[in-house]
Amino acid sequence: MFFDKLRAGAQGTTSKIILGAIILSFALAGVGSYVTRPVQEVAAVVNGDEILAQTLENAYRNERARLESQLGEQFSQLLADPAYVAQIRRSVLEQLVEQQLIDQKIAELGLRASDDQVRNAIRALPEFQVDGRFDNDRYLQLLSRNNLSPEQLRDSIRQDLNRQMLLNAVVGSAFSLQSEAGLLDRLTRQQRSASLVRLPLAQFEAGAEVSEEEAQAWYQAHPERFQRPEQVKLNYVLLNANTVSAADIDPQAIADYYAANQASYTQAEQRRVAHIMVSKGEGAEARIQAIAERLAAGEDFAELAKTESDDTFTGADGGELDWMEAGTLDPAFDQAAFDLTEAGDLSGVVESEFGLHLIKLLDIRPAQTRPLAEVRDAIAERLAADQAGDDFYQREQRLAELAFEFPDALDMAADELGLTVHSTDFVSADALPDELQDPRLVGKAFSVELREQRMNSDLIELGDNQASVIRVLDYRPAAVRDFDEVKAEARALALKDKAAELAQQAAAELEQVWAEGGIDGWLAERELTVTELADVTRESAQDPALLNALFAMPAPAEQPSLRTVTLMGGDLAVLRLNAVTTPDSPSDQLALVRQGQGRVQGQRDYQSLIAALKAAAEIEYRQLESEDDSFF
Repeated sequence: MFFDKLRAGAQGTTSKIILGAIILSFALAGVGSYVTRPVQEVAAVVNGDEILAQTLENAYRNERARLESQLGEQFSQLLADPAYVAQIRRSVLEQLVEQQLIDQKIAELGLRASDDQVRNAIRALPEFQVDGRFDNDRYLQLLSRNNLSPEQLRDSIRQDLNRQMLLNAVVGSAFSLQSEAGLLDRLTRQQRSASLVRLPLAQFEAGAEVSEEEAQAWYQAHPERFQRPEQVKLNYVLLNANTVSAADIDPQAIADYYAANQASYTQAEQRRVAHIMVSKGEGAEARIQAIAERLAAGEDFAELAKTESDDTFTGADGGELDWMEAGTLDPAFDQAAFDLTEAGDLSGVVESEFGLHLIKLLDIRPAQTRPLAEVRDAIAERLAADQAGDDFYQREQRLAELAFEFPDALDMAADELGLTVHSTDFVSADALPDELQDPRLVGKAFSVELREQRMNSDLIELGDNQASVIRVLDYRPAAVRDFDEVKAEARALALKDKAAELAQQAAAELEQVWAEGGIDGWLAERELTVTELADVTRESAQDPALLNALFAMPAPAEQPSLRTVTLMGGDLAVLRLNAVTTPDSPSDQLALVRQGQGRVQGQRDYQSLIAALKAAAEIEYRQLESEDDSFF
């Protein structure tokens, strides 16, 4: 119904899950991907249904944006690896293929979300809300900004709700047996007691020796540990925008800008109206005319809206809508609302795409223009930023010209523009100065073209109002460093290996001695001690490797239960399990445990469904590489 979008939201866990799926879909494919596009290349074909290359590109861009937001600077470094970029594309395309398979299964099963479910989901999307309530103006603005019609949005939301119905059907049908949940509950609360002897690696290192021959043998057996990455020696210049003070902006320039952009400082006329709506259909015209006659006879508009309007959400408020500007609602409704001249005026019957309306003008806010004095400082700041940007652009263009005209050096460009020519020693990609840690610049610095030609690079834009030109002076390919250069490192690594070997031998010996009887004498010889671990649970604050080993050990029977584990930091520990205590009765968390087990099983079932659909499908992958990655 008309303006159902304006109020109410989805409630309950199911609605929240649905909204999660909707947001995931938008994140994957992007709102703009739902707009009808010309014929395009195809990225994949799934049982005859095509996934367009543009859909893949939209999803790929959105996934990259998500990863960049999540990983920050680390993501920029990862982008320098072509294999990592290719992996992202493969993962995104695989998700699109899985979505297509799910949509085909949905069509086969005849699942379809109702119109009410779609409307509630749209109203509950936080992107369309202001202060926790659906805002029609924001809704329309976002649709317009993304070149998306209400129908296209409804279709995409319905698609996501359909997918969620299938997910709920699969996950919701999974269950856990009472006996299974009870066993898991008791095992989760199990306690174990053990004795532990720690074998510090440093103690074995102190008693070990490594000759130069052994160090060299270790070096030769592990060349990958001594690899020096490819390195370059660079000259470079950095161009940054000059700062322009707002105080230096000519007052006349401020006044001229204000005069030319007055619309930006004008609040358009706003109106607040109420309406009564009758949905289209048999008898609609007779109903709306009857309501109009009752209004003419003096009945209260708000009371009639509450009892007669088919727009129940606004009807509850007497038909009142929020403040609106011209051009924001249905054209016919909009025109009628702005044709009214005084508060209290009533329109005739107005037909919109949603129904038949009677409109009452409640109030008018005249258009208002903020005075120059109020916005002078903001304009000055804007003009200062524009001037700095224009100056940077001119200098940037000149830097590009000079770097091209004098390709063998950067001195001419630096002298004319007042820049400094910086130099580096041989550096690897991850050791470049911080100001050069940009994936585009790193790619250029290690490109075959620059290292072979030894010419100035093209202008490299590093961000807002910052650019650089670089020149490779020398290049060293990746290679294994000479033994003399890494002798100390090789000896230290060989020593660690020998110490670890000695510790393993000691652990094996300790296990044997412990299995046969007392270990006091063995420990005294080596100045080691026993630590008692009592009532340890799976949540105890212990080394994770120790906990994993302790709860994987068989309960002691005729023979002691012993195990050697490598702790964080490299030390070894020998564990002797002394006792296992498992509760006899379930806890008050049994219902939650069973519910959690059911969810896990449901997710497994859903993944099994996808795997089965893939196995039975005809899938043709046509595109994984982007022809033009320059916009990333």
